Amino acid sequence: MRSIFPKSIPFLMCSFLIQGWAKESTTVTVEIPEAPARVDPMIYGQMLENVNDQMIYGGVASKEGVVRQNVIPHLRELQIPVMRWPGGTVVYEYQWRNGIGPKEGRPTVPNLAWGGVENHQFGTDEFLRWCGEVGTVPYINLNMSLHPDHEGTLGEALDWISYVNGDEGSDLGKLRAKNGRREPYGVRFWCIGNENYLKSRSARVQETDEQYAKRLKVWAGTIRHYHPDLQLLGIGHTKEWNGTVLKENGRLIDFLTQHYYVNSKVKDGEIQDPLNTLFAPAEMEAHLVQLGEQLKEANRHLGREDRPIRLSVDEWNNRHSVNGEKGFAFSRQSPRRAFDAAVVGGMLNAFIRQSPTVGMANYIFPVNAHGLVRTVGEEDAFRTAIYPVFKEYRERMVGRKLEVDTKGASLDMTTIKPTIDGDTRYDRISMEGVSLPFVDAAAVLADDGHVHVSLVNRSPDAAQAATVAVPDGYACESVWKLAHPNINAMNDSENRGVVKSTVQAVSGGGNRLEVEVPPCGVFIVRFARAGQ
Repeated sequence: MRSIFPKSIPFLMCSFLIQGWAKESTTVTVEIPEAPARVDPMIYGQMLENVNDQMIYGGVASKEGVVRQNVIPHLRELQIPVMRWPGGTVVYEYQWRNGIGPKEGRPTVPNLAWGGVENHQFGTDEFLRWCGEVGTVPYINLNMSLHPDHEGTLGEALDWISYVNGDEGSDLGKLRAKNGRREPYGVRFWCIGNENYLKSRSARVQETDEQYAKRLKVWAGTIRHYHPDLQLLGIGHTKEWNGTVLKENGRLIDFLTQHYYVNSKVKDGEIQDPLNTLFAPAEMEAHLVQLGEQLKEANRHLGREDRPIRLSVDEWNNRHSVNGEKGFAFSRQSPRRAFDAAVVGGMLNAFIRQSPTVGMANYIFPVNAHGLVRTVGEEDAFRTAIYPVFKEYRERMVGRKLEVDTKGASLDMTTIKPTIDGDTRYDRISMEGVSLPFVDAAAVLADDGHVHVSLVNRSPDAAQAATVAVPDGYACESVWKLAHPNINAMNDSENRGVVKSTVQAVSGGGNRLEVEVPPCGVFIVRFARAGQ
């Protein structure tokens, strides 16, 4: 393992330890570079998958595939930029033709990945129409399985693309029209495979980097030949894996996908060892930095600086392991709590700082399982503790990335064990000699000229005093706040406003603001140009 913490991450290299968390004030200094990089709004994407946890069936739709209209306004308000479907692990068994045409003729089959069944009532047309209602851009994941019973062939993939995007006069375009949609859907984003590197599970067959890279070259090359304008995503993983895939496919793909899962242990409704969770996004970011350096060199070598290959963090969230009779066990039904909001803010801050290398990210999932929204019965739903973070970041933390220097009370990373799974499990990066501020910060210059600075307090039990300073010529207008005295607080169907956001107006503010961020609090400070 090697340490890789370049200037692009606001890591504070010092030896300040846990003692005195709130005694030292943090300074967050923001500078506007000459040519700031753009933050792609697609980092605020989401993903749908039938995980047998009321995510699709019993979540966004009924078991009959009828869209739940009461959920739509909650999702539309988030301005979700992109939505991935049908997965995820289930893509290895998903046969797209089973999910089109008259519903009474669609088969019900076992869900090998997650248990339960897939009845195909929410299929291609239903998903794409639903995206239109939500106001999001669809992204479809192709079945590339090698399983003898569920193999996804290149021909089937080409047919799926033609069904979705083909002219009305084509054979598959005529079939789409027969099923109720004359105009092509125009779906641009298509991913080829999913976690092909993992050992066998359900209908997945493990591949080496060389095996996948060679197959991807055939698939991507053929798809690119017939559909040159599509955005193709290939499977990313470790630096070595990515290098092999880039060598074979650097001129064919537009993204490499990465997966990261923060983990939290929850006992009797309370997070255990919270520092391991709250600082976990930093390990992901170190991995993104490493992969970003590799991509930069690859894009230079390929002459793709003007249309670079980027990273899509295709799956991410904070997984809860809940203590029960048999010990800690993974549960998607564990409620989102105030500490989850801090984790979400930390992950989003990392995506912003690693823009434009990170050009897309998709949280799993928007409804019920780990969700931003939870349904109550057939016609009701409420917003969880993480909903306001996604909403506010999507509205404010877009535009161009600014430089941020954060100094203050910090944590020696060797004193904890960050709990994060996914691609970092295979590319561990040393945290030896690294200390990180408890206040995690990112900043953007919005297209309307405002400067927005996001602050996340990674301390679970101490408020952090911080001074935010932006360039001269700006004045603070307001502070958006999400915090609760209890970091384990949550919203539920009976108490829906326990964890909620507030906005504090600031009158006569200058270009510096002193704030105190509560434990696990998430703030966004808004500065306007003088005279704006």
